[in-house]
Amino acid sequence: MIIRWSYKAQKQLNQVADYIYNEFGEKSLLDFYNKLDSIETELLSFPELGKEEPLLVGKSHIYRSIVITKKSKLVYTTDADCIRISALWDTRREPKKQANTLK
Repeated sequence: MIIRWSYKAQKQLNQVADYIYNEFGEKSLLDFYNKLDSIETELLSFPELGKEEPLLVGKSHIYRSIVITKKSKLVYTTDADCIRISALWDTRREPKKQANTLK
């Protein structure tokens, strides 16, 4: 099994990383990446670790989410051989607006 980031999710990750680095410094950014790496490792072993995202029920895929920090949430789907990271949500923003951006 592999993990693939969508273009949109990668762009969101870059924005979050820039924000963390500029506001809190390099150590905080490294802590964030370590947490993210740990979550990716867990997902490879347990793809259904995240809970089904209630705002995305009824979409074309079953979306799951897992909290990275208090301010960020990873949204993903799974299939037989791949975990697809669809978005990295800022939990302080309007959730319905973020949910509407996914298929």
